[in-house]
Amino acid sequence: MLKKLQSLDRRWLILLSIIPVGCLLAIIVGVVLGWGLFPTNTASGQISAMSANKLDDYVVTVAAEFAEDGDAQKARDRLAELDTPNPAQYVAFLADRLIQEGREKTDPQLVEVIQLAQAIGSSTENMIAYIASPTPTATATNTPVPPTDTPVPTDTPVPPTDTPVPTETATPTDTPIPPTNTPAATNTPAPPTNTPVPPTPTPPSVDFVMVKTVMLTNEENGGNSPGGSVGNCGLGQMVYIEVLDVNNAPLFGATIEDLAHNFRVVTEDKNEPVFNYGTKLAEIPLYKAGTTLHVTSYNGQPVTSENSLHVSTNDEEIPLPWLQQAHYCATEAECAQRVATNTICRGHYSYFITFKATHPF
Repeated sequence: MLKKLQSLDRRWLILLSIIPVGCLLAIIVGVVLGWGLFPTNTASGQISAMSANKLDDYVVTVAAEFAEDGDAQKARDRLAELDTPNPAQYVAFLADRLIQEGREKTDPQLVEVIQLAQAIGSSTENMIAYIASPTPTATATNTPVPPTDTPVPTDTPVPPTDTPVPTETATPTDTPIPPTNTPAATNTPAPPTNTPVPPTPTPPSVDFVMVKTVMLTNEENGGNSPGGSVGNCGLGQMVYIEVLDVNNAPLFGATIEDLAHNFRVVTEDKNEPVFNYGTKLAEIPLYKAGTTLHVTSYNGQPVTSENSLHVSTNDEEIPLPWLQQAHYCATEAECAQRVATNTICRGHYSYFITFKATHPF
């Protein structure tokens, strides 16, 4: 009996010593699984992992909310959740892309995105002028109402009736019934309608507008990108500039500078096409730096100009969609990972920028 009690006590001691150890192991495994293998997705994490289409949808949603409540600060806060170095610039980039896709000037998404860009300070005169200019409509003409001809009735003879001839009386004569003439209808023209006069478009408030800011692909910059991801980086680090007159012809003698006045070049007849983007009239080297350009004078006379979009050879200053579209990475997630680990083409990117005059010079 004593041996049985001792054996039972030993089992309880073993059991009581195993339980705390098992609980501790369970806690450790839970922490490892929770933090390492199955991390919790936060709202910002979901936004960071957005595809290009979902990122565009997010900006369109913020623009729609701003159109309803007009709260610019709320819109800025919502855009700050995006995993992009410059959310305001991305809004301008999206608006420019919607215009290039041929969206109608009255398209609600396009109008709302441009209004959001204007509210947060990243819109351009070109965007505003695009939605402000009226869409040509057919001019209404006065179409006369065709008259309806009322046929003139013809004299319908009254069919004779068989009247028995009385005996010993004179035969009555048939008295014809006089016809009634219905007057013919006259053509009454419909009253003219007032043709609305289309509003006169407001001319741009600057002498030059920015038409496009494009990032050259890795292949165009001298590298290769098998499968849409960079294999070898190109060595280019240039900004090629084109300035056009109102008739889209090259305009020589225009001076282009950056906002910090570090660069100053003048357009001249270089006659050097840059792929299918246009003709290079001037160029600026860009060594591990970012810049924003505008036209400052023409033939020595000061002019006003829109600014280009910000261009840079620093990875973190380049919108992720630009890197993806230029074949530096196949997806935005890959772009974000490469930028974070500095495994892309830092210091070696090139751009093409076009300005256009708004009136003859």
